[in-house]
Amino acid sequence: MISKNLVNELNISSELTMRKRCEDCIFGKHSSYPFNEKGYQEKEVLKCIYINIWGPSQTQSVGGASYFMLLMDGYSSYKTIAFLKTKSADTTLQVLKNYHIEAE
Repeated sequence: MISKNLVNELNISSELTMRKRCEDCIFGKHSSYPFNEKGYQEKEVLKCIYINIWGPSQTQSVGGASYFMLLMDGYSSYKTIAFLKTKSADTTLQVLKNYHIEAE
């Protein structure tokens, strides 16, 4: 648009280094490539557990849960989900203990 003067009174003061494409066009057509190097990987089961708690949902489940907690082992990728009525420390700790026992 700039090189063909298609827009009146469009003044760009900086240098165009992106082959005459705007940043939005470049990121819109951006594709990702696989990583060449392997990242950090756990060496033991249950060494690192990833936890994600979601909620509260707008509607409760049939059992009265408003939250869910996803747990995943970093080494084995063993996953489980737990539905929670509250996200209190006692509730989440009990879910974590149960996951640890189940994963062992």
